[in-house]
Amino acid sequence: MNSSPLAVESAVKQRYAAGAQAQETALCCPVIYDPQYLKIIPKEVIERDYGCGDPSQHVRRGETVLDLGSGTGKICFIASQVVGAEGKVIGVDMTDAMLEVARRNAPIVADRIGYANVEFRKGRIQDLALDLEKLDTELRSRPIASADAFLAAEGLAQELRVKQPLVATESIDVVVSNCVLNLVESRAKRQLFEEIFRVLKLGGRAVISDIVCDEEVPAELQTIPSFGPAASPAR
Repeated sequence: MNSSPLAVESAVKQRYAAGAQAQETALCCPVIYDPQYLKIIPKEVIERDYGCGDPSQHVRRGETVLDLGSGTGKICFIASQVVGAEGKVIGVDMTDAMLEVARRNAPIVADRIGYANVEFRKGRIQDLALDLEKLDTELRSRPIASADAFLAAEGLAQELRVKQPLVATESIDVVVSNCVLNLVESRAKRQLFEEIFRVLKLGGRAVISDIVCDEEVPAELQTIPSFGPAASPAR
């Protein structure tokens, strides 16, 4: 039986929430980062950030950068130093525990480099228009207790996408992602790449470090929530 997209997403959130609470070496691959950028980043961020590459080395001064699946913020904090005070870095993640670590350490990094140019937003990287924190706020005053309320909530979500998007259309110079796109459920990957295209400025670019397969993954492996997303082809 196939896992539903929501089951896959829930499994990803649970595993990475645990990874935000305590370091999990099995969640990342060894990567060498430029030590000059790591010196000012708190140890907690470095230990609990999970990646397989360094897309920040393709970022340039003055750019607006969007990091998809920003986790505890390591790539964002590296990019913030590269783009400088005139640049801007936005991290998007859906896991509250990861966002808490990143946001708590952002002022520390800003104080050490002398400027604040990083912010972290809550959202799903395949739906970069929907601000989940704004939706949370609205739903607290309009709890879903009926089918009509559910349909109203769907309408509210769409209104937020249009009027108060998490990431505006054509607002980003470079989208980066470090070992996260593979975690998106296979059926949502097309939407994911459409969203990347939407937010990029004309002439913008995407720099993606990730895990891919060069052949089809057996269906029985794709249906295991704790294993399938990372194994499914990021295509």
